[in-house]
Amino acid sequence: MPEKFYSIEEANALLPKLNPLLQRIRDTQEAVAKDKTLAAVREKAAHNGGGLPGRHLSELTRTLDRDLRQLQEWGIVLRDPSIGLIDFFHQREGETVFLCWKLGETNIEWWHPVDTGIAGRKHL
Repeated sequence: MPEKFYSIEEANALLPKLNPLLQRIRDTQEAVAKDKTLAAVREKAAHNGGGLPGRHLSELTRTLDRDLRQLQEWGIVLRDPSIGLIDFFHQREGETVFLCWKLGETNIEWWHPVDTGIAGRKHL
């Protein structure tokens, strides 16, 4: 059972904080995935603690962990970091559903049952 249920107004009020956070999560995950130094980090780490590439990767990982933890503290479910897709728990007509939002959308305008994904989105 979720700890926090959001009203549409509460979810919309959080969007100014979520927009940069989700952009940073997306960008950080892309940077980690594209980091060509990963193999070098593994090799160096075995010899001397990782060096500069290891510190860079560690910094990216710490940033990502911090941002993901923030979403968890807010009770927001991250569905797809590459498009900034998130769900907020919401009560609609006595049922638990998700309010659905993704980067680029200006407001919360969609919802879906908890057992469907973005394909089941319905306009509020």
